[in-house]
Amino acid sequence: MASNIGVWMESVMAGYVMAHLTHVPSLVAALPVAVSLPGVIFALPAGAVADATDRRLVLLSAKTLFCLSTLGLALIAATGGLTPLALLAFSAVLGTVATFSSPAWWATVGSLVPERLLSRALSLDGLQWNVAQIFGPVLGGVLLATIGAGGMFAIAGGLMTSVVSFLFVWRGRHRSRLSTPGQGASERVLGNIAAGARYLANAPALQVICLRTFVFVLPAGALADLLPLFASRELGLGAIGYGLLLSATGAGSVVGAIVLPRLHDRFHLDGMLAAASLAFAGCTAVLVIVHVLVLAGLAVAGTGAAWLMGVTALNIGAQEQVPLWVKSRALGAYLMVFQASIVTGGLLWGGVADAVGVRDTLLIASAALASGLLLVRRFGLPVVERGDMKIVPRPTPDVVAEPEDDEGPVMILAAYDIAPEDTEEFIELMEELRVVRRRIGASHWGLFEDASSPGRFLESFVLPSWGDYLLQRGRYTAADFRIYDAAMALHAGEGGPAVNYFIHPESSLSYRRRARWRRLRGEGRLPRSPEAADNQDNRS
Repeated sequence: MASNIGVWMESVMAGYVMAHLTHVPSLVAALPVAVSLPGVIFALPAGAVADATDRRLVLLSAKTLFCLSTLGLALIAATGGLTPLALLAFSAVLGTVATFSSPAWWATVGSLVPERLLSRALSLDGLQWNVAQIFGPVLGGVLLATIGAGGMFAIAGGLMTSVVSFLFVWRGRHRSRLSTPGQGASERVLGNIAAGARYLANAPALQVICLRTFVFVLPAGALADLLPLFASRELGLGAIGYGLLLSATGAGSVVGAIVLPRLHDRFHLDGMLAAASLAFAGCTAVLVIVHVLVLAGLAVAGTGAAWLMGVTALNIGAQEQVPLWVKSRALGAYLMVFQASIVTGGLLWGGVADAVGVRDTLLIASAALASGLLLVRRFGLPVVERGDMKIVPRPTPDVVAEPEDDEGPVMILAAYDIAPEDTEEFIELMEELRVVRRRIGASHWGLFEDASSPGRFLESFVLPSWGDYLLQRGRYTAADFRIYDAAMALHAGEGGPAVNYFIHPESSLSYRRRARWRRLRGEGRLPRSPEAADNQDNRS
């Protein structure tokens, strides 16, 4: 919370500083674009890094760079070199660092508590964030009015050192591993990025979460984009008054964080998100229409509570839809869509404000936010049983000679005998199984029926290596196995389907060379390499 007071000082006061450096609405609205655009570019790599390495090291590195960048911004401001372009550049750097921090932070918060307490843990995390939002803008406004932008940014950077110091000494509790368990040597960061993108492309529930995120964040973000101009032009507020206005937003968020767990226990996530959308749209309309400072403070407090409720509902939905092995990458995909919504909104609402003015733009955004509720019926947030995302381990396949992890590509063939009356149901189940296989690692998948023997089907899927196939076998969830078991139950032959494993000939040859080399080494004949073993075998 102490660190986030500094974060709020830097972020909200940067908007006020920009509003005084330039009076062009689109340039002011470009500030949140500069902060959020790195999230669109780097969110998936950030999730992949968090899944592949120790999350504590990711957080420590990101928070340290964030602190140093803020101190660099303070130095530029103190020497009189702060311009709109310089502020945009530093904001882009801070946004990049924050992008690499967020998936690791969210996944770590979720891993520190039992799953039944996830919503409360996220509410508590939101509570400290929004308590900081109360004090950060007020402190930032006072410092900006008294010692200037340079001193204010310097103190903000100093406050951020608190979380850096904590992460430096903290090692995590005994059962709270910060790195994702179960990662194999064959899966590196680039592979993690590809796996995250493949998972998103084959996870309809997560796609719905991302769609609803875009529909909520795009119009709701207009208030954050244009509030600095609205406060200074329409409400006539100075730096301290603007800080107090934003503190009201934080106070509303604190109230929302306190009541949110009870709402989550009683209502579906769709109900929470719908209520948040209507409340945000109504409060924004009140702020724009009624120019009374007290009512303005109450209105922005309402938007703070509504924003927290909506974003937390989406965050909970994203975390509940995915298993542990891909959680950071899934949250990275969610963050990418979230930041893309802010970037798109910044460009859109800035251009609209240039054309029709700030007040009318905020009213248009409110109407768009309320109309987004029309999607609820068709794209409702999915309900997932907690046990469905539990990993169900599978035994290692029975093969004569175990390949090396890097051998591949690997193709798996499974033969099924299906009764004529079950054919249509089997094909439908296999289509669902295709999504499962692709989601957890398969690069290609196919289903073929034997033209000379109707009812005999051959399923094939390909993975980059044997190690990737073993990883895939460790990723099936309870929900995946229900689909798998339903398809297997339609097999009419004795026993289960016949399964064969094929490795690309070049890698098979390489494997046989190494096997001969190990055999010769065991016999006391030690060639320098597997290639030398080939020559020695040929001579003998």
